[in-house]
Amino acid sequence: MSWKRWMAAVVLLGQVVVADEGGDELRVLCFNLRYINDGDRGDRTWTARRDGVAAVILEDKPDLIGIQEGLRPMLDDVQARVPGFFEIGGGREDGLAKGEAAPIFARADRFTVLKSGTFWLSDTPEVVASATWGNQVTRICTWARLYDRKAKRELWFFNTHLDHESDLARANGVKLILQRIGETGAKGPFVFTGDFNALPENPLHEAILTSPQGLKDVWLELNPEATPAESGTAHGFSGRKDGIRIDYVYASDSFRFVSAEVLQEPVGGIYPSDHYPVRVTLGYPGR
Repeated sequence: MSWKRWMAAVVLLGQVVVADEGGDELRVLCFNLRYINDGDRGDRTWTARRDGVAAVILEDKPDLIGIQEGLRPMLDDVQARVPGFFEIGGGREDGLAKGEAAPIFARADRFTVLKSGTFWLSDTPEVVASATWGNQVTRICTWARLYDRKAKRELWFFNTHLDHESDLARANGVKLILQRIGETGAKGPFVFTGDFNALPENPLHEAILTSPQGLKDVWLELNPEATPAESGTAHGFSGRKDGIRIDYVYASDSFRFVSAEVLQEPVGGIYPSDHYPVRVTLGYPGR
């Protein structure tokens, strides 16, 4: 994003986001915000980055956002700077405001929540703060059944942040999420976003791709020949383009896959997160 475009986006802070005019297309953003870490200094602190996060959202105009590493003060900051969205989800430590959340932000002028919830990635998914697969960090998935008033369609959205250490926890977490998607009894359409902490060759992706819901990796479908420099999503505030790819947007193959992009540019010289956001644009089935 250029400096002038960033300044224009900052000027918009505090204004309601205007709905996109893209017909029945749906723009989805997967965005790991980087939690507030006492070890971060200078441009890496949340207070230095929060306006940049808001500027990215204002510039990109997503309809739905799957957020990871969202602590309550951070989410409040985003809401204050980018009104026009409502939030679904709660913190992983109490299901409310404590601990990191994996919330869904949805455009209020477009969506109505029909049903939603959060479950824990464990053998006891309804037990708050449960973790049973060897992971030291509690992990959750937030989901919503939404009615898109603009397109006059329903869709299901699942958002998660898989464990960073335990391969068993990641594999079982995906298995549980796919089970929950199946238990909806719906034919879709489905969107599944998250920081999976797993490279593309990890077997958990095969489990997703072979699920009955016909989920596809939208970036890979549209960019099968993409180089590592085009695909990397985790950069550790370095700005490197060929970092590891661990952030994903999956969607039902009944969608029309319009575009996909890893948003790798800084905002005013500052990287909004240690992850690049991933944005995809989808067309509804039959449209």
